[in-house]
Amino acid sequence: MSVEPTAASPSPDELLALVPPDHIRRRTRRYIGDSVAVSLARINAGDAAIVRALYAFLDGLYRFVGARLDGGAAALTAVQGFADEHGFAQLQVGIGSLGATLAAAEAPIDLRKAYHDVRGGGLPGLMLHLDAVVSGEGQVQDLERMFLLCRDQLKIIRNAIPDLDPAGYAADLEDRAHTTELLRAKWSTDAYRLRDVQVELHLQCRFDGAVSERCMEFAALDRVIYNLVNNAARFAADQRVDLQMFPITDEDETDLRFVVMNRVGPEHRERLRGDFGDDLSRVFEGGYTTGGYGLGLRICGDFVTHGYDLPSLRLALSDGYLGARLIRDTFVAWFHWPARRGLG
Repeated sequence: MSVEPTAASPSPDELLALVPPDHIRRRTRRYIGDSVAVSLARINAGDAAIVRALYAFLDGLYRFVGARLDGGAAALTAVQGFADEHGFAQLQVGIGSLGATLAAAEAPIDLRKAYHDVRGGGLPGLMLHLDAVVSGEGQVQDLERMFLLCRDQLKIIRNAIPDLDPAGYAADLEDRAHTTELLRAKWSTDAYRLRDVQVELHLQCRFDGAVSERCMEFAALDRVIYNLVNNAARFAADQRVDLQMFPITDEDETDLRFVVMNRVGPEHRERLRGDFGDDLSRVFEGGYTTGGYGLGLRICGDFVTHGYDLPSLRLALSDGYLGARLIRDTFVAWFHWPARRGLG
């Protein structure tokens, strides 16, 4: 896709200047990550059956692939057999119909958020990698991506629907530090796939330490990052997305600023200005589905608001806990998350 010549990408100083560090106030008690969820009982019977089948398939695939990461070409053949034996083609049809009745039923927004991330997050990319393997076009590298995406999506689904797997959910609540090494492992990939889109993903992580205290909190963080990256991939004018993570202070107990960036073409830039004027952070309020800024970014807003124990999304946006801005021809979205230096 051709785009007009660009000025320089946002500099580190510009990204640091997005929000003064003293605007970000640490909460006294760590966020569990369990506040954007619904009960399985609130999902209609047909969709609940699809969700159960999806979760069981992902759980089986995660274990199957995990045991064959060093299996080379033979592992690809084995995964083909697994997908056929466990009804992958039929499951794809079910996923495609998941939530089809929501609009007609005027479903509550919390239910729509759960549906959004159950069929979003890492699932679209996972399906593409598995499609490639099943069709005989997969490569050994697809197996590692599938393993990571399965792991993430299982946690995301448990985070969104806690009573789907009570034992797994209880394990997710146990104390266990998660570090930036886990983020590097999953986001250090040259190509990121999202349905009919593939982008180059460029990661810069300038921090070593813990970013969550339990799996459930890490799943909440995953839901924020995946929604931002998926949104950026959809609109990247040059098929490139940048993800940066860096601390905003030098203290041991600090906060990370996560920044997701993509270039926008002139038409998209004008639409953003027309819809939001000079206050692009309003994209996180949700409801802007025509331009693609709907539930995904509202979910980000909810998690960050709850993560800092703030009374409202409006305050989170006004104080810069998360936000969005155009810097020249780059759409810059950011959010913060508490972190702790060191791996001990």
